[in-house]
Amino acid sequence: MHALTLKFTNLYVPFLLFSILLLVSYNLIRWLLDIKLAVIPLTTELLDIWLPMLLPWLCIPLWLKQRITLLRGAGWQKDSYFAYYFVINFSIAGVIVVSQINLVSAPFSLIPLQHVNDAVHHPTEQYFDIKAFSVQRSRCRNTQFTNSISTRGGTTYYFHSHYICPFSQSDNLWYAMLYSRSYDANFEDSPRQLEQQRFYAEAKQQFARLDMLQVSYFERLRLSDDLKALQNIIPAAAGQPLVLRARHGPFSQRQGRDYRNTLYAFATAAVVVLIMLLVAKIEPPAQLPINTPGKNKPGQAAKKAKPWRRRKNARN
Repeated sequence: MHALTLKFTNLYVPFLLFSILLLVSYNLIRWLLDIKLAVIPLTTELLDIWLPMLLPWLCIPLWLKQRITLLRGAGWQKDSYFAYYFVINFSIAGVIVVSQINLVSAPFSLIPLQHVNDAVHHPTEQYFDIKAFSVQRSRCRNTQFTNSISTRGGTTYYFHSHYICPFSQSDNLWYAMLYSRSYDANFEDSPRQLEQQRFYAEAKQQFARLDMLQVSYFERLRLSDDLKALQNIIPAAAGQPLVLRARHGPFSQRQGRDYRNTLYAFATAAVVVLIMLLVAKIEPPAQLPINTPGKNKPGQAAKKAKPWRRRKNARN
Protein backbone atom coordinates (compact mmCIF):
# COMPACT_ATOMS: atom_id res chain seq x y z
CA MET A 1 0.00 0.00 0.00
CA HIS A 2 2.87 2.33 0.81
CA ALA A 3 4.48 1.67 -2.60
CA LEU A 4 1.17 2.42 -4.35
CA THR A 5 0.91 5.73 -2.52
CA LEU A 6 4.44 6.62 -3.55
CA LYS A 7 3.63 5.88 -7.20
CA PHE A 8 0.62 8.16 -7.13
CA THR A 9 2.14 11.06 -5.20
CA ASN A 10 5.64 11.01 -6.72
CA LEU A 11 4.91 9.85 -10.26
CA TYR A 12 1.31 9.68 -11.48
CA VAL A 13 -0.02 12.98 -10.16
CA PRO A 14 3.11 14.89 -11.35
CA PHE A 15 2.72 13.18 -14.76
CA LEU A 16 -0.88 14.38 -15.06
CA LEU A 17 -0.03 17.91 -13.97
CA PHE A 18 2.99 18.09 -16.25
CA SER A 19 0.97 16.77 -19.22
CA ILE A 20 -1.78 19.35 -18.75
CA LEU A 21 0.73 22.15 -18.25
CA LEU A 22 2.69 21.27 -21.40
CA LEU A 23 -0.47 20.75 -23.45
CA VAL A 24 -2.05 24.06 -22.46
CA SER A 25 1.21 26.01 -22.77
CA TYR A 26 2.05 24.76 -26.26
CA ASN A 27 -1.47 25.27 -27.61
CA LEU A 28 -1.75 28.73 -26.09
CA ILE A 29 1.61 29.87 -27.47
CA ARG A 30 0.88 28.51 -30.92
CA TRP A 31 -2.65 29.90 -30.98
CA LEU A 32 -1.35 33.37 -30.16
CA LEU A 33 1.88 33.51 -32.17
CA ASP A 34 0.97 31.31 -35.15
CA ILE A 35 -2.80 31.21 -35.58
CA LYS A 36 -3.62 34.81 -34.62
CA LEU A 37 -0.43 36.79 -35.25
CA ALA A 38 1.30 34.51 -37.82
CA VAL A 39 4.78 35.45 -36.61
CA ILE A 40 6.24 31.92 -36.37
CA PRO A 41 8.18 31.17 -39.60
CA LEU A 42 7.83 27.38 -39.29
CA THR A 43 5.91 24.95 -41.46
CA THR A 44 2.78 23.19 -40.27
CA GLU A 45 4.64 19.87 -40.36
CA LEU A 46 7.10 21.14 -37.76
CA LEU A 47 4.42 22.76 -35.60
CA ASP A 48 1.91 19.91 -35.85
CA ILE A 49 4.17 16.87 -35.47
CA TRP A 50 7.90 17.28 -35.02
CA LEU A 51 7.99 20.00 -32.38
CA PRO A 52 5.28 18.34 -30.22
CA MET A 53 7.18 15.04 -30.47
CA LEU A 54 10.44 16.69 -29.42
CA LEU A 55 9.07 18.97 -26.71
CA PRO A 56 8.48 16.33 -23.98
CA TRP A 57 12.01 14.97 -24.40
CA LEU A 58 13.34 18.46 -23.74
CA CYS A 59 11.05 19.31 -20.82
CA ILE A 60 10.59 16.05 -18.93
CA PRO A 61 14.17 15.97 -17.54
CA LEU A 62 13.33 19.23 -15.75
CA TRP A 63 10.75 17.54 -13.57
CA LEU A 64 9.87 13.89 -14.15
CA LYS A 65 13.07 12.11 -15.13
CA GLN A 66 14.41 11.81 -11.60
CA ARG A 67 11.07 10.51 -10.42
CA ILE A 68 10.88 7.89 -13.19
CA THR A 69 14.14 6.40 -11.96
CA LEU A 70 12.18 5.07 -8.98
CA LEU A 71 10.80 2.35 -11.23
CA ARG A 72 12.40 -0.93 -12.11
CA GLY A 73 10.96 -4.00 -13.79
CA ALA A 74 11.21 -7.53 -12.47
CA GLY A 75 14.72 -8.81 -13.03
CA TRP A 76 15.94 -5.49 -14.44
CA GLN A 77 18.94 -3.58 -13.39
CA LYS A 78 18.40 -0.73 -10.99
CA ASP A 79 18.53 1.99 -13.65
CA SER A 80 16.60 0.17 -16.40
CA TYR A 81 13.63 2.52 -16.49
CA PHE A 82 13.84 3.61 -20.15
CA ALA A 83 10.61 1.81 -21.14
CA TYR A 84 8.63 3.93 -18.66
CA TYR A 85 10.52 7.04 -19.69
CA PHE A 86 9.71 6.38 -23.37
CA VAL A 87 6.01 5.65 -22.77
CA ILE A 88 5.53 8.78 -20.67
CA ASN A 89 7.27 10.91 -23.29
CA PHE A 90 5.32 9.37 -26.15
CA SER A 91 2.01 9.68 -24.28
CA ILE A 92 2.44 13.42 -23.71
CA ALA A 93 3.67 13.98 -27.29
CA GLY A 94 0.75 12.02 -28.76
CA VAL A 95 -1.82 14.12 -26.91
CA ILE A 96 -0.21 17.37 -28.11
CA VAL A 97 -0.12 16.10 -31.73
CA VAL A 98 -3.83 15.23 -31.60
CA SER A 99 -4.63 18.63 -30.12
CA GLN A 100 -3.02 20.38 -33.09
CA ILE A 101 -5.67 18.95 -35.42
CA ASN A 102 -8.27 20.79 -33.38
CA LEU A 103 -6.19 23.92 -32.94
CA VAL A 104 -5.73 24.62 -36.66
CA SER A 105 -9.32 23.84 -37.60
CA ALA A 106 -11.93 24.19 -34.88
CA PRO A 107 -11.36 27.88 -33.92
CA PHE A 108 -12.14 29.11 -37.45
CA SER A 109 -15.56 29.77 -38.90
CA LEU A 110 -16.66 29.80 -42.53
CA ILE A 111 -16.37 33.34 -43.93
CA PRO A 112 -18.85 34.15 -46.73
CA LEU A 113 -17.37 36.21 -49.58
CA GLN A 114 -18.97 37.61 -52.69
CA HIS A 115 -15.77 37.60 -54.76
CA VAL A 116 -12.52 35.73 -54.47
CA ASN A 117 -10.50 38.98 -54.22
CA ASP A 118 -12.20 39.68 -50.89
CA ALA A 119 -10.14 36.89 -49.31
CA VAL A 120 -7.08 39.14 -49.11
CA HIS A 121 -8.94 41.34 -46.61
CA HIS A 122 -9.11 38.43 -44.13
CA PRO A 123 -5.44 37.50 -43.56
CA THR A 124 -6.06 35.67 -40.28
CA GLU A 125 -9.02 33.58 -41.50
CA GLN A 126 -8.72 30.11 -42.96
CA TYR A 127 -12.04 29.01 -44.51
CA PHE A 128 -14.02 30.87 -47.16
CA ASP A 129 -17.37 30.34 -48.88
CA ILE A 130 -16.89 32.22 -52.16
CA LYS A 131 -20.03 32.91 -54.17
CA ALA A 132 -18.55 34.09 -57.45
CA PHE A 133 -15.28 32.92 -58.99
CA SER A 134 -13.84 31.51 -62.18
CA VAL A 135 -10.59 29.68 -62.90
CA GLN A 136 -8.19 29.87 -65.84
CA ARG A 137 -7.82 26.15 -66.45
CA SER A 138 -5.57 26.60 -69.46
CA ARG A 139 -2.89 28.10 -67.18
CA CYS A 140 -2.89 25.31 -64.61
CA ARG A 141 0.46 23.95 -63.46
CA ASN A 142 1.41 20.68 -61.83
CA THR A 143 4.14 19.72 -59.36
CA GLN A 144 5.04 16.23 -58.22
CA PHE A 145 7.29 15.27 -55.33
CA THR A 146 7.90 12.54 -52.78
CA ASN A 147 8.95 12.76 -49.15
CA SER A 148 9.47 10.03 -46.59
CA ILE A 149 9.53 9.24 -42.88
CA SER A 150 11.90 6.57 -41.59
CA THR A 151 11.18 4.50 -38.50
CA ARG A 152 12.49 1.29 -37.01
CA GLY A 153 9.82 -0.61 -38.93
CA GLY A 154 10.96 0.78 -42.27
CA THR A 155 10.33 3.82 -44.45
CA THR A 156 6.95 5.26 -45.37
CA TYR A 157 6.85 7.29 -48.58
CA TYR A 158 4.32 10.01 -49.39
CA PHE A 159 3.56 10.73 -53.04
CA HIS A 160 2.21 14.19 -53.91
CA SER A 161 0.71 15.53 -57.12
CA HIS A 162 -0.51 19.12 -56.73
CA TYR A 163 -2.26 21.34 -59.26
CA ILE A 164 -2.52 25.11 -59.12
CA CYS A 165 -4.45 27.48 -61.40
CA PRO A 166 -4.94 31.27 -61.29
CA PHE A 167 -8.35 32.70 -60.50
CA SER A 168 -9.73 34.85 -63.31
CA GLN A 169 -9.51 38.62 -62.76
CA SER A 170 -7.78 38.14 -59.42
CA ASP A 171 -4.66 39.68 -57.95
CA ASN A 172 -2.19 36.85 -57.35
CA LEU A 173 -4.83 34.43 -56.03
CA TRP A 174 -4.56 30.76 -56.87
CA TYR A 175 -6.86 27.74 -56.94
CA ALA A 176 -5.19 24.54 -55.66
CA MET A 177 -6.04 20.84 -55.71
CA LEU A 178 -3.84 18.53 -53.66
CA TYR A 179 -3.57 14.79 -54.24
CA SER A 180 -1.48 12.62 -51.91
CA ARG A 181 -0.95 8.97 -51.10
CA SER A 182 1.26 7.00 -48.73
CA TYR A 183 3.34 3.96 -49.64
CA ASP A 184 4.82 1.49 -47.15
CA ALA A 185 7.03 -1.25 -48.57
CA ASN A 186 6.06 -3.56 -45.68
CA PHE A 187 2.41 -3.62 -46.81
CA GLU A 188 2.67 -3.07 -50.58
CA ASP A 189 3.50 -5.79 -53.09
CA SER A 190 4.27 -3.54 -56.06
CA PRO A 191 7.64 -1.72 -56.37
CA ARG A 192 7.68 1.87 -55.15
CA GLN A 193 8.50 3.33 -58.58
CA LEU A 194 5.54 1.54 -60.15
CA GLU A 195 3.12 2.65 -57.45
CA GLN A 196 4.45 6.20 -57.74
CA GLN A 197 3.84 6.38 -61.49
CA ARG A 198 0.41 4.80 -61.06
CA PHE A 199 -0.54 7.40 -58.47
CA TYR A 200 0.60 10.28 -60.69
CA ALA A 201 -1.48 8.93 -63.57
CA GLU A 202 -4.57 8.54 -61.37
CA ALA A 203 -4.17 12.08 -59.99
CA LYS A 204 -3.93 13.45 -63.53
CA GLN A 205 -7.13 11.65 -64.54
CA GLN A 206 -8.99 12.87 -61.46
CA PHE A 207 -7.98 16.47 -62.10
CA ALA A 208 -8.99 16.20 -65.77
CA ARG A 209 -12.50 15.09 -64.73
CA LEU A 210 -12.77 17.71 -61.98
CA ASP A 211 -15.50 20.34 -62.18
CA MET A 212 -13.55 23.26 -60.75
CA LEU A 213 -16.65 25.33 -60.03
CA GLN A 214 -18.25 22.69 -57.80
CA VAL A 215 -16.57 23.56 -54.51
CA SER A 216 -18.04 23.36 -51.01
CA TYR A 217 -15.58 25.87 -49.55
CA PHE A 218 -11.95 26.99 -49.79
CA GLU A 219 -9.15 26.54 -47.27
CA ARG A 220 -6.23 28.97 -47.18
CA LEU A 221 -2.98 27.04 -47.28
CA ARG A 222 -0.71 27.82 -44.36
CA LEU A 223 3.07 27.66 -44.54
CA SER A 224 3.84 24.01 -45.24
CA ASP A 225 5.76 21.70 -47.55
CA ASP A 226 2.72 21.67 -49.87
CA LEU A 227 2.62 25.45 -50.07
CA LYS A 228 6.36 25.68 -50.69
CA ALA A 229 6.10 23.19 -53.55
CA LEU A 230 3.27 25.19 -55.13
CA GLN A 231 5.07 28.50 -54.69
CA ASN A 232 8.00 27.11 -56.68
CA ILE A 233 5.82 26.82 -59.80
CA ILE A 234 3.87 30.06 -59.37
CA PRO A 235 5.12 32.77 -61.76
CA ALA A 236 6.89 35.64 -60.06
CA ALA A 237 4.50 38.43 -59.09
CA ALA A 238 4.38 41.38 -56.75
CA GLY A 239 3.35 40.46 -53.23
CA GLN A 240 2.86 37.10 -51.54
CA PRO A 241 0.56 34.72 -53.46
CA LEU A 242 -2.61 33.59 -51.70
CA VAL A 243 -3.30 29.92 -52.36
CA LEU A 244 -6.80 28.58 -51.70
CA ARG A 245 -7.32 24.84 -51.60
CA ALA A 246 -10.64 23.60 -52.97
CA ARG A 247 -12.61 21.45 -50.55
CA HIS A 248 -15.54 19.29 -51.62
CA GLY A 249 -16.84 17.81 -48.37
CA PRO A 250 -19.29 19.51 -45.99
CA PHE A 251 -17.71 22.17 -43.80
CA SER A 252 -19.30 20.64 -40.70
CA GLN A 253 -17.42 17.38 -41.33
CA ARG A 254 -13.94 18.85 -41.64
CA GLN A 255 -11.18 17.16 -39.70
CA GLY A 256 -10.46 18.45 -36.22
CA ARG A 257 -13.70 20.25 -35.48
CA ASP A 258 -14.39 18.14 -32.37
CA TYR A 259 -12.28 18.77 -29.26
CA ARG A 260 -13.33 15.43 -27.80
CA ASN A 261 -10.52 13.75 -29.77
CA THR A 262 -8.00 15.52 -27.55
CA LEU A 263 -9.85 14.46 -24.41
CA TYR A 264 -9.97 10.85 -25.62
CA ALA A 265 -6.24 10.92 -26.38
CA PHE A 266 -5.45 12.34 -22.94
CA ALA A 267 -7.64 9.76 -21.21
CA THR A 268 -6.01 6.93 -23.16
CA ALA A 269 -2.52 8.16 -22.28
CA ALA A 270 -3.48 8.52 -18.62
CA VAL A 271 -4.83 4.95 -18.47
CA VAL A 272 -1.77 3.47 -20.21
CA VAL A 273 0.65 5.21 -17.86
CA LEU A 274 -1.48 4.23 -14.85
CA ILE A 275 -1.40 0.54 -15.81
CA MET A 276 2.37 0.64 -16.30
CA LEU A 277 2.85 2.25 -12.91
CA LEU A 278 0.62 -0.29 -11.19
CA VAL A 279 2.63 -3.25 -12.50
CA ALA A 280 6.02 -1.61 -11.95
CA LYS A 281 8.19 -2.24 -8.95
CA ILE A 282 9.48 0.67 -6.98
CA GLU A 283 12.68 1.27 -5.06
CA PRO A 284 12.52 1.24 -1.25
CA PRO A 285 11.55 4.62 0.25
CA ALA A 286 15.03 5.04 1.70
CA GLN A 287 16.45 5.12 -1.84
CA LEU A 288 13.94 7.50 -3.36
CA PRO A 289 15.78 10.09 -5.51
CA ILE A 290 13.35 12.85 -4.54
CA ASN A 291 15.44 15.49 -2.82
CA THR A 292 14.26 16.88 0.47
CA PRO A 293 15.65 20.20 1.72
CA GLY A 294 18.13 19.71 4.52
CA LYS A 295 18.65 16.00 3.79
CA ASN A 296 21.36 14.18 1.93
CA LYS A 297 20.63 13.09 -1.62
CA PRO A 298 19.80 9.37 -2.04
CA GLY A 299 22.89 7.20 -2.26
CA GLN A 300 25.05 10.04 -0.95
CA ALA A 301 26.89 9.21 2.24
CA ALA A 302 26.93 11.72 5.05
CA LYS A 303 29.90 14.05 4.79
CA LYS A 304 32.62 13.45 7.29
CA ALA A 305 33.47 16.27 9.61
CA LYS A 306 36.55 18.26 8.78
CA PRO A 307 39.63 17.44 10.89
CA TRP A 308 39.66 20.89 12.45
CA ARG A 309 36.01 20.49 13.40
CA ARG A 310 36.76 17.16 15.12
CA ARG A 311 39.57 18.74 17.12
CA LYS A 312 37.35 21.64 18.11
CA ASN A 313 34.59 19.31 19.23
CA ALA A 314 37.06 17.22 21.23
CA ARG A 315 38.29 20.30 23.11
CA ASN A 316 34.76 21.22 24.04
